[in-house]
Amino acid sequence: MRLPLAILLSTAGWAQSIMDPSAFPRLISRLEPRWDDQELACSVSPYGPGLNFSFRIQAGYMVRIPMDQFAGPRHAWFILVRITPEGGGKPVYLASRTRLPVVPKTKAEVEIGGGYLLGEGAYQVRWAMVDDRGRVCRKDWRIDAKLSRGERRAKVAMSPHTIAAFSLVGSPRERRDHDDTAPFNLTILMHAAPIFPRRTHFRVSDRMLLLSSLGALLERLPAKSVRLVVFNLDQQKEMYRKDDFEIALLDQVAQSMNDLELSSVDVKVLEKPKGHIDLLADLVNRELRGPKLPDAVVFLGPSTRFEDKLPNGAVEKPELMPKFFYFQYRPLLRRVVSSGTDSITAAVGALKGKTMIIYHPADFAKAIDQLEKLAPPPQPASKP
Repeated sequence: MRLPLAILLSTAGWAQSIMDPSAFPRLISRLEPRWDDQELACSVSPYGPGLNFSFRIQAGYMVRIPMDQFAGPRHAWFILVRITPEGGGKPVYLASRTRLPVVPKTKAEVEIGGGYLLGEGAYQVRWAMVDDRGRVCRKDWRIDAKLSRGERRAKVAMSPHTIAAFSLVGSPRERRDHDDTAPFNLTILMHAAPIFPRRTHFRVSDRMLLLSSLGALLERLPAKSVRLVVFNLDQQKEMYRKDDFEIALLDQVAQSMNDLELSSVDVKVLEKPKGHIDLLADLVNRELRGPKLPDAVVFLGPSTRFEDKLPNGAVEKPELMPKFFYFQYRPLLRRVVSSGTDSITAAVGALKGKTMIIYHPADFAKAIDQLEKLAPPPQPASKP
């Protein structure tokens, strides 16, 4: 029997918060075995650590829970995680609470997950789930958080032996120094689409990739001002636009993507087979015509399923041209496939811009470095 979607959403587990252990001593005590423990059936599988696209080392766990233990109304569970740096340092406690809807009689299991962010170093983890009846499930494991050889050019945005709750971005105190790079005006045109172009479902992992990448760009680039535009070529629509965008507004971006439904197509889209090209040209022209010309324009997102080019004359060529870039995400499985040129690549190429292929965070770090070196100042358009 399929459980209500509300269960799956409410038990995602990612939104754990750091807690003060002195405020909840009785709950924290359940991390330690007791003689009167009652068993809660669950299976815990740690994962990671690995560098994510916000340049933080992410680790976590997946849990499978037989739901026949929670038949009926008014059940709940708590998840507690204690992460202790090896070699000194105070432990950090993470916690989340989930209230369950009425659970019917079922033999189904639910899989939930949780995550946290780490600086480089070794850690001991103790995990526990406690339900409303006092039953408990526990597991211990060790984490060695370090960069692989291919990731070493990426600078981790957290200090060694530090722990944070999972989030898309970190504290402004963690932001990188920008050396002598002059601040510049930046426009980010984010293509909200699945990383596999033929998919019709915009998954949570697709959103997380885009949002964490956007947060990292805002943290790492020395931008004086940022204009953000979120769009989708399949639906031929602009979903979000904001001048003077700040990292604190990421929730607005996430909300704008919640209503994206790729499995259904508006009849107006079907009536305009080249509407995606019109949208692409309009996005570019609005940057070139605006009263405040950006120094750099970055297309950010997965490769598209469209391969047609902008027609001649579709894009204006003012005397001063911003530098155009395309940070194109591709899944690792597509490394073996010869790369074609999609419509955004063609548009950026026509504007004398640069496309950078990104498979993993180390590629993203390299792309950001190149953008910093090549972005300012705007250049006069070349004469035909």
